Amino acid sequence: MPVLPAFSGDSGVTEPRNLRIGYALGGGGARGLSHIGVLKVLEAEGIRPDVIAGTSIGALVGALYASGLTPDDLERLALSLNRRQLTMFLDLTFPFSGLIQGKRVTSAVESLVGKMVFADLKVPLACVATDLNTGKAVVIRKGSVAEAVRASIAIPGIMTPALFGNRWLVDGGIVSEVPAGVCRRMGADYVIGVNVIPDPARVVQRLESLRESTLPLAAAEQKRNVKRLKPPRVIDIMVQTLLISCYRVAMQNLKGTDLAISPDLASIGFWDFHKASEAIAHGEAAAWAALKQARNIPSRQVHLRKAVR
Repeated sequence: MPVLPAFSGDSGVTEPRNLRIGYALGGGGARGLSHIGVLKVLEAEGIRPDVIAGTSIGALVGALYASGLTPDDLERLALSLNRRQLTMFLDLTFPFSGLIQGKRVTSAVESLVGKMVFADLKVPLACVATDLNTGKAVVIRKGSVAEAVRASIAIPGIMTPALFGNRWLVDGGIVSEVPAGVCRRMGADYVIGVNVIPDPARVVQRLESLRESTLPLAAAEQKRNVKRLKPPRVIDIMVQTLLISCYRVAMQNLKGTDLAISPDLASIGFWDFHKASEAIAHGEAAAWAALKQARNIPSRQVHLRKAVR
């Protein structure tokens, strides 16, 4: 790890030379593409991680980044995705324990990182999943990277659980949405946490504001629209129910970070992978704002200066 110059604060006390940086990357479907924007800004500021812990799509982005791909590489990859390509990842199965088997997802990750095991990564990584039987977090740091990512993104009911040893694992966001504590246990002194799940209330407010911005409808037409309002699909109900609880977990997790970044992603849906450019832009904006705010807090100025490589 690079040795950073000592810095003396107003107290005259010399700060330690080294500061291990950890990135805790949260889950949230397509909204997780905003992690790429955050990584771009942090690298532009000379900040790089010593350890990474990721949940769900945070585990995927973290794995690709830890394998040696640059934020620019990740951006090109995200922008190349289209809906037709995404459907190729969906190996539908009879809904016994999930709609999607997940084998194609594993193969897709392997096509990017190869048959890498954790020891091959350039940055130490942890993928967080949930033990379906005990409800406890399972931190994966050994074995196949692709298999670990697949376990971390196994959304209950959507993707079949992953069998690890004698345990069935599902999405880690249920118990550790932004795994700051995992970063600490990996040796991080300063944790940058990124939450990509918007406040459910913010999503509703945005939809209401969009309705109000449209041309007024006659009262009779409004009533007809209400009657035509379709109930949400089963898959959307399952995902949104999970995200409501995961958002609350994320808010608790962020309290354990030194720098919290939460992009405004209310305009992007869980499945909106075609909005990669917008998600990345939101990630960049949130990262710049968080860094600016942190630099205005004296107690954090020292940490930020020592984080710069």
